[in-house]
Amino acid sequence: MFERFHVPIKVIANRAGPVPKFVIVRADNCVNCGKCEKACIYGVHVRSELDSRKMADPINNLCKNCFRCIHDCPQWSLSMAPGAEYKALGKGVWSPLRISTIWGEAETGKIPVFGAGYRGIFAGSGYDGMWTDMSEIVRPTRDGIHGREYISTSADVGRKPPVLEFDGSGKMRTEMPPLVELPVPMVMDVTRLRAMTEATIQGYAQAAKRLDMLLFAATGSLPASASAELTSHFVPVYPSGTDVARIELPQGARMAELSFAPSWKDDAKAFRARFPETVLSFRFDAGKGVEQRVLDLVRAKIDVAHILYDEEGMELDRGELRHSKESLRAVHKAMVSKSVRDQITVIAGGGIAAAEHVPKSIICGADLVALEKALLIALECRDCITCELASCPVNLSSASAEWVEGRISNLVGAWRDQLLEVLGAMGLREVRRLRGELGRAIFYEEVERDAFSDIEGGVGDG
Repeated sequence: MFERFHVPIKVIANRAGPVPKFVIVRADNCVNCGKCEKACIYGVHVRSELDSRKMADPINNLCKNCFRCIHDCPQWSLSMAPGAEYKALGKGVWSPLRISTIWGEAETGKIPVFGAGYRGIFAGSGYDGMWTDMSEIVRPTRDGIHGREYISTSADVGRKPPVLEFDGSGKMRTEMPPLVELPVPMVMDVTRLRAMTEATIQGYAQAAKRLDMLLFAATGSLPASASAELTSHFVPVYPSGTDVARIELPQGARMAELSFAPSWKDDAKAFRARFPETVLSFRFDAGKGVEQRVLDLVRAKIDVAHILYDEEGMELDRGELRHSKESLRAVHKAMVSKSVRDQITVIAGGGIAAAEHVPKSIICGADLVALEKALLIALECRDCITCELASCPVNLSSASAEWVEGRISNLVGAWRDQLLEVLGAMGLREVRRLRGELGRAIFYEEVERDAFSDIEGGVGDG
């Protein structure tokens, strides 16, 4: 019987203490009248359990910055300031707001809905300068997580033949390449993560099995005791220089990934001879000539191109660095111009820091995205500059595999729900239709150029 894909979620409590965004200080002139307790609907102010005549210290992590308590205090004894620890979180695209949002999603599995309107930025670099088409959101029967109609988020990993050929008796002559279908356009890639333990890897693998996703990790990183059910969701990643003739794939592995090297054509040929039923992927750094490299892979009938960007979503290779927003569009347009777009799967990894980055990457031309740093942030990672397990402020080395599995499942569930909301607001029934749909987005740079290029001294003048 048909059954919709569903991510079962439950609250997975934090292991570390909260990081309050705002800190409320109670001055000595407080008369313990309790008006702040009545004013606050979030439970920041409560009476002391030791002495009910006094107010306890504010529970800062519950504060929503509404200022109601400060306004209602008759003594003006309350003051508020941004939390120093919160402000120190992350860097670049991994802002304190994005990090704390991922924490909430990994804890509850719910979409982070904030009151008091939209509090984000309206334009900026990277994906912040890209707006999605939400024109169908006013439809009273719109889909999304509360809709009545089915929206497919499944994606295919592998290449598809350009044509199907049949003989005179109607039997298909075209040899079908191996293909893996996933229920969400996301995979997990932990090859570039730090602070990894055996339990962490085990938890990621269990989450991959539970969600029917793929986990990209270094060969041999999965515990030897892992079951065949786990290894079927494991994609071993082999470093450059690996002797393909000596590769031994894990039992049940449906896909493997090789690092791009000058000998990649010979490596692909050797791999195909040994594992014809296994999806083959090549990973490489994005940079100058990335479009031509993907076209070369298409001509060689490689199944998957895994393009790597840095943590900010920028190209890694030499040359004029572009954000993945521009880089992926260039790759997609190059393949469309050669009429070969469906003959390879493109996975984009790096800089995926928010749920909205998933549909935006797909609009720019990716088939799937690889979750990397977000997987670590979901485990309450503080994104320290110097990352060492021995000095980890949240003691990640003691996290159990079951706790990791629950946090990652919640994160993916929340991000899929937000993807459903985007697709429903666009009136789309499947995420495959979103790939390369540049007309479904507005790019700030293009709007600015169109608006001001004709003005003397404006953008693009001269």
